[in-house]
Amino acid sequence: MMDPEELARALGIKLFRTPFFLPRYPDGEWGKWRIIHTGSGIDHGYYTRQWLVSNMPVLLCRNPQNPDTWETWMSLTPHEIESQETGCVLARGHTAIMGLGLGWIALNVALNPAVKRVTVVEYDPDVINLFAAAGVLEQVPSPIGEKIRIIHADALQWRSPEPVDFLFADIWRTLVEPGVLADVRSMQANVQAGSIYFWGQELILYAVFQRLFGAHGPLTREGLSQCIEREIRLPLVLPEDDAYLDRIAAAVENRRNRLLPLGEDVR
Repeated sequence: MMDPEELARALGIKLFRTPFFLPRYPDGEWGKWRIIHTGSGIDHGYYTRQWLVSNMPVLLCRNPQNPDTWETWMSLTPHEIESQETGCVLARGHTAIMGLGLGWIALNVALNPAVKRVTVVEYDPDVINLFAAAGVLEQVPSPIGEKIRIIHADALQWRSPEPVDFLFADIWRTLVEPGVLADVRSMQANVQAGSIYFWGQELILYAVFQRLFGAHGPLTREGLSQCIEREIRLPLVLPEDDAYLDRIAAAVENRRNRLLPLGEDVR
């Protein structure tokens, strides 16, 4: 098998690398969940272009309607990582994460010096067992792992006994599923977090911006703030740098080029 670096050069693309922490995962099966690793292949970023990826961990779930087939629920692709980076960077204080998955978000949020505690709410006990058996907490320094507490509960019903500074919501299998915003509103009604980031919020922000300001208007911070205040009505947090506007535009362009859905028309 060709070395990934050599293969990337031969294909004329870059081998994906990230400054974020990437744990090592074992292959295995826990209840209806399974972890496997891919070979080398090409994947798109969320706001960047094509990359070569190699030995990528994938979290699969057995299809309840067809137990002989498996569905991808999470994979540490460039797209997945880039679409979660903003939330990991903006997290602070006591952060509540809705959805555990492979635990990549929890670990990188805990590695953020601005974060003091991390509470992860996960509905499926098999996912919690998988995370424990994978041994990823042992791959970070003890003070980082000790920040993380995992609770078996329904993200749409859980109420924190302590104030939550930052809510990071990611309970969906795919981006821009119908009802995403309604789900986040339900979470926030129970949690009352000081600020929120949810997976795919860039695409929903863009959809609302288009509806309020037209399809051809340039994205502006003021316009996004109006979208949040007038339509979304949640304390969404945005990065302070204007590069976030460029990332939103790039994410939208990527999805258009790949004929993927952009987001719901929020009311």
